[in-house]
Amino acid sequence: MGRALNMNHSTVVHIDIDALQHNLRLIKSDVPKSKIIAMIKRDAYGHGMVKIAQGLGSDVDAFGVVFLQEALHLHNAGIKEPILVLSGFLDKEELLAIDKYNFYCSVHNFAQIEILETTKLSKPLQVWLKIDTGMHRLGFGPNQVQEAYQRLMRIDSVQKPLKLMTHFADADNLQSNKTIQQMDCLQTLIKELGLEGERCTANSAAILKWPVTHTEWARPGITLYGATPFATGTGLDLGLKPVMTLTSRIIAIHDLAKDEKIGYGGIFTCPENMRTGIVAIGYGDGYPRNTKTGAPVLVNGMRTQVIGRVAMDMICVDLRLVPDVKIGDNVVLWGKGLPAEEVAAFTGENVYELFSRLTSRVYYI
Repeated sequence: MGRALNMNHSTVVHIDIDALQHNLRLIKSDVPKSKIIAMIKRDAYGHGMVKIAQGLGSDVDAFGVVFLQEALHLHNAGIKEPILVLSGFLDKEELLAIDKYNFYCSVHNFAQIEILETTKLSKPLQVWLKIDTGMHRLGFGPNQVQEAYQRLMRIDSVQKPLKLMTHFADADNLQSNKTIQQMDCLQTLIKELGLEGERCTANSAAILKWPVTHTEWARPGITLYGATPFATGTGLDLGLKPVMTLTSRIIAIHDLAKDEKIGYGGIFTCPENMRTGIVAIGYGDGYPRNTKTGAPVLVNGMRTQVIGRVAMDMICVDLRLVPDVKIGDNVVLWGKGLPAEEVAAFTGENVYELFSRLTSRVYYI
């Protein structure tokens, strides 16, 4: 979760807090009546969770992480805003840590309820009851909700009323009715079982495209970082700004003859006499190894392409259309001027994977 400076490496992630705050304002305009849980799990989708939390600060109502150790990392870094642990706790020891540090907590199975029933806490715990309306990952199924709710309501160390949450499986698919079906399921359960409590339902895609899901709480993730949650388009199309710009530098330049083959396996053959550049980034830094020839990069602000196979420490780029290149010149892999979604299209991955796979060898500023 922390990044160390390596003065011998050229790959740098630039984090734009102004862009982050712009994206938050845009999200809030879509859900003006909702409180915001900013999702900063997996090191804020690879952006650096402490820096992102500091950049958002009290402009959000809580931060969302998956695991207790992520919450502890934020606490130890001095983050004072409420933190929701979405996976809850595995045992009594973890529950006592959640109690000690005043974290919010999701409860999604009966084993957790049993621990709550038999553990003395220092104060009432804010519990978010996770209801499985169709994701089938974490949460109580419709036939389990009544028992779970009633047992939690009988526990003195659980804060009342509970919070109610669900997770949409297909909100990024605008041709699917799954999100409406899941929301209907939740609302039916609330009405028929007399459940009380604020609801948290909308993720990034639902915030943007499914108004029926806009409830008392929303939990944006990828849109905070300037990328689209949908399979097509970019964050720019939605008015968002990229928070992460990944850069490296040219470390070698070659003039190669027609029919020369480049890199491991020689999968790219020079179609003509051409100039190429070697960039100090590879899959050891988190740039996807399966990136195909043609993936865009910016060299000195000019668009060109990756050619050949990505190696652990280097990639090769086409310099035919980039004049006056010299060793040390700047290369943008994605971010400002080059949407990450365009790069992802050449990798077989999505932007979530691009952002979160970056390794500790990359320096963050």
